[in-house]
Amino acid sequence: SVYGACMKSNTRLACQAAVSLFSSKFQYTGKGLYVGIAGDPAGGEYSNLFPNVKFVTFDKDERWKPDVVGDITKTQFQDSTFDLVVCVQVIEHVDNIFAIPTELNRITKLNGYVIIDCPWMFKYHAEPPSFKDYWRISPDGFAYLFKQFKLVELASNEHNTSCLFQKVS
Repeated sequence: SVYGACMKSNTRLACQAAVSLFSSKFQYTGKGLYVGIAGDPAGGEYSNLFPNVKFVTFDKDERWKPDVVGDITKTQFQDSTFDLVVCVQVIEHVDNIFAIPTELNRITKLNGYVIIDCPWMFKYHAEPPSFKDYWRISPDGFAYLFKQFKLVELASNEHNTSCLFQKVS
């Protein structure tokens, strides 16, 4: 599959390095949302980096067997539900990209964190019917999209843009 090929790519390795860096920055605790588990190990590929977070897995495709099936642009979660949201290698597959920051802001608790990542210079990698491939986002694009959050850390190279944001208001 195209997804399987992406998992071994430089963009996937850059993502892993960024999430590892971000996971070491703070003592994350509480309830987490792991968005986009297509083919990931149980709980999400990077969930083991956050041992004190109890994750709910989320995906739009029920065949991946997430805890919750839904659309990340309009979830059924209550306001301020999550202490940590991990959404890596997903945002480029969502057509209504501008709704994602608003929804993540709504469901993230005050002082909670969002880890989000997107390939930068990377080939087209849709996997219908599960997902299409719409976007690439630069550091400037992430700063614009997530302007209601505080940017805590940015890891960017020719493969990825990875961000650690905090909800501060």
